[in-house]
Formats: sequence, C-alpha cells, structure tokens
Amino acid sequence: MRNRTRVPVTGDDLGTFIREIHAEQRHEHVDYAELRLSPRRFLVDGLSLEEFLQIAHATMQPLESPAIRGILLVNRDSTRDFLEQCTAHLDDLPATFVGVDLAGDESRYPDVTAFRDLFTAAKAIGLGVTVHAGEFGDLDGVWRALDELGAQRLGHALAAVRSPSLLKRLRDDKVLVEVSLSSNLMLGAVASVALHPVRVFFDAGIPVSFNTDIPIESRSTLPAELALAARLLGLTTEEVVAVQRGVARFVFRTAER
Repeated sequence: MRNRTRVPVTGDDLGTFIREIHAEQRHEHVDYAELRLSPRRFLVDGLSLEEFLQIAHATMQPLESPAIRGILLVNRDSTRDFLEQCTAHLDDLPATFVGVDLAGDESRYPDVTAFRDLFTAAKAIGLGVTVHAGEFGDLDGVWRALDELGAQRLGHALAAVRSPSLLKRLRDDKVLVEVSLSSNLMLGAVASVALHPVRVFFDAGIPVSFNTDIPIESRSTLPAELALAARLLGLTTEEVVAVQRGVARFVFRTAER
C-alpha cells in the first residue's frame, strides 16, 4: 500500500481478476468458489467503494460452473473511516457478496474491538463470518475471533491445537477450519508439511476444508492440495475429495436482504 512504485489498479483489473479466477477454478473442476475481495487497494487508487462492489457484482453474477461469490475482506490495520464506510454499505451489499472476513498481521494488531460493529452488523443481516486467526497469532486471537466477532469459519487456526478446550469449542460449535497446507509451509507457519496440525483437527472431529489460499505465491492448485492432504492424513484422494464435498454445508449462502 505504501510502495510508491506500485502499479495502480482499476475496476477493469478487478473484473479481469475475477474472470481469470473463474477460468482457473473451472479448469480444476471446482463446483463453487468464494473469493475474498479487499477493496482497500482499489479505493486508494481512486475507485469508490460503491464502484468496487458493483463491478465485482456485475462480474460475478453471470458466472456459472462454478458459481463465484464474494467475501468482503478487511485488514487488521484498516482505518476507522474505512471500517465505518464498509459498515454503512452492508445493507446495500450486492447479493453476490455472502460474507465478511478479517485478515492481516495478528501479532501487530491483536485487538479486534474496532471490528465488532462491522461483524455484528454483518451477522445481523445474514452474512457469513470468517476470520484469519491463529496462523501466526496466539490462542487468544482464536478465542477473540469466536467470542468477539462471531466467526463461523476460521482461516488456519493453527494455534488452536495447543488448547484442548479450544479444540472442543471448535468441534462442539462446528466451526470450520480453512486449511491451507502449501501456504502455511511457504509462509513459515509450519516447519514442514509433516508437522502440520491438520491431523489434530481431523481426529478431534473438527470440520476442515482444503484451500490454496494464495496460489499466485504458492504455485499450488486445489487438486495438488487435496493430494497433499491425502498423503498427510493417510487417506485416498477419493476420501479427501469426499471430505471436501462434505463441508459444502459451510458455504456462505446468499442472504435475503
């Protein structure tokens, strides 16, 4: 965001990105995909939030096989003005947006107080809530995602394996953990794939899904992630695909609003 040499982005870039992701997901035989879409960079480069939402909506709406839906992503270092703007636009959020997400550096921005209004309002109108927590942050960050922001799904949640009570909470509340094996390894969240705690989640009865997270960086694909998960869990690829299909009940549905 602060790099003065960066190339500006436009609404056309947003549309191109969504269409390219759609083509990629179709090639990988995906049935349904949710994209975390962050408006902040586009707003800095001159697009309004209304324009961002409408361009994303107009691009996603006609796409089929797979259907593409958006999750409005905000970062932990977001300004109060930006968060208030996002909150004010929730009632007008296009129907192709089905959830909200919080991402960013937990270690530098552990406090989620500033995000409560946005996430409370999102849940009140039927939007899904997912939060990046416990990848590099501590146990408290995962608890805060659940108790303060009402997370129904968690991105990574690696720290949770250190707490039996937290694992029980995730199991009992049926909180989905979004697992990204290659991304966690590439970013250094785990020392090796063999040490990834997905087996702990799996054995504890916590629902998990497998994701590429940042494929442009990890160079991974969803089929590659499923094959990696199969080796790690000692399952066949078909069994892992069955796990992936089984968590379809956790997708964020378009709310009547």
